[in-house]
Amino acid sequence: MKQLNSLLLILGLLGCSGQSSDSSDTGNNNQSGDGSIARRVSGTWLLSTDYHYQDRCNYMPEEFVRNLFKLGENVELAKHSDLNSCEFRWGSNHIGFHLESEKPFESTYQSEYHFNKLFEPEANKSADSSEPKPTLFGPAPQGTGSESPADNTASTTEEDSIRGADPKAPLEGITHPTPPLATPAQNTATGVAVNGVGDKAIWEPGKKTLHVLYINHVFSVSAQMPGDPANLKQGCISLAKLVVDSLHDPTD
Repeated sequence: MKQLNSLLLILGLLGCSGQSSDSSDTGNNNQSGDGSIARRVSGTWLLSTDYHYQDRCNYMPEEFVRNLFKLGENVELAKHSDLNSCEFRWGSNHIGFHLESEKPFESTYQSEYHFNKLFEPEANKSADSSEPKPTLFGPAPQGTGSESPADNTASTTEEDSIRGADPKAPLEGITHPTPPLATPAQNTATGVAVNGVGDKAIWEPGKKTLHVLYINHVFSVSAQMPGDPANLKQGCISLAKLVVDSLHDPTD
């Protein structure tokens, strides 16, 4: 009988302990927003291909566009949006923004290939004929001596001093810097390369449109309206930089 009572007492204590643990876990999950903080810190939310863009016109605040292109308060803008684009129209004029996909591309290699295919086709031809890009993950042992057999020969003091005295001598364990994800934009038959916007950008004067690659996003900004070409180009660049900042902001 004593053994039975002891067994029941132990089972009761284990049940209380398990319930307390479950309650504690639930409280922690509620405090962290079901793990949202951990997800945001690790970058899962930003890198997930399930992430869909917000409403397209949210990337183009009306007052910002009006002031940027100096439209004035008397110009009545009509907003038109669809799945991947948004435009402000007045008369036969319009300023627009267009995303090339419903959600970010699965990798930067895919987004760059798509960008090149549409706006810089020669870049894809050059990439196909050259060596593949190095992997972004795993060790890079080149230059560290790991690919050579171990040398057990001890160096002399004179040899060590000579090595240390030469600032141009290669340092063991130092690898070459990782190349940029996207190759720099080049001028095309219809476009001009633009620096400082996203990872690469091309301006097409004939279409008054700026095409931008930013990580795994591809989008275009256009200003179909009369005006000085240089001002229209600069306006599209400024609007594109606003879009890049919005895409980079995880709170959107």
